Amino acid sequence: MTPEGTQPKIMGILNVTPDSFSDGGKYLDPSLATEHLDQLFEDGSDFVDIGAESTRPGALDIDDVEEWRRLQPVLDYAARTNKISRISVDTRKFATMARASEMGVGVINNVGPIPDVDELKRIFKVNPNLMFIACHMHGSPKSMQDNPIGPASALKRVRAYFEDASEDLMSAGCKRHHIFLDPGIGFGKSDGANLALLLASAGLSRKFQTVVGVSRKGFITRLLDAQDLASRDSASKAIEACVAIAGAKMIRTHNVRSLRPIFNALAEISPGAAHG
Repeated sequence: MTPEGTQPKIMGILNVTPDSFSDGGKYLDPSLATEHLDQLFEDGSDFVDIGAESTRPGALDIDDVEEWRRLQPVLDYAARTNKISRISVDTRKFATMARASEMGVGVINNVGPIPDVDELKRIFKVNPNLMFIACHMHGSPKSMQDNPIGPASALKRVRAYFEDASEDLMSAGCKRHHIFLDPGIGFGKSDGANLALLLASAGLSRKFQTVVGVSRKGFITRLLDAQDLASRDSASKAIEACVAIAGAKMIRTHNVRSLRPIFNALAEISPGAAHG
């Protein structure tokens, strides 16, 4: 999807939840969600990642029925307006993955353990061109920050997760260039572990197609004293630019409008500048 010499893709974030850490409740109304979906594409998103279950630290699980109730109006709108292939669904539930795949979404973004190979085969049979992001999480949203893992453990576990997920996805029929791996910054890691994973971005990106999501996350507030939204966004952009230069193939972000000009500027420096 992102051949050598092109800048990384931008994945805008749209949460249709009442309790996400940054914008919970803001787009729970389907009319507001679809309006923001259009805005994210207008601002320069290549894909928009729609999440209906919060994965913030301490969040409680919801069932797949409620998750789909929140997702369906936005996915229906995307299908009607010919945007469905540029939609990513952020979910940990196979039932939701299957329904979204049948609708023709372009990406499944799975945080945590991925489904077993037989289940994965079902969704790739229905949607052969489906891209899949496997994102590492230590524990579950409810408990992941109770005992976060440190730098050495995080690096070891993320590399092992990337290897295992890649093998399972290819065994299930996912095309190699459709497999993306996310180290899961903030998902059950200490602040030191988050920094270690960011520093390892270049090495990880040489072997895997990496996705990085740091936008507005808690470690930015703690380490940089970025208390307000504008400060968190500015700090996020600096980190996002750095990991793009290090070789990340996709960046997940809330503020697409501010990131697109940075990527455009990187592309002007030299062909493939964002990949080094």
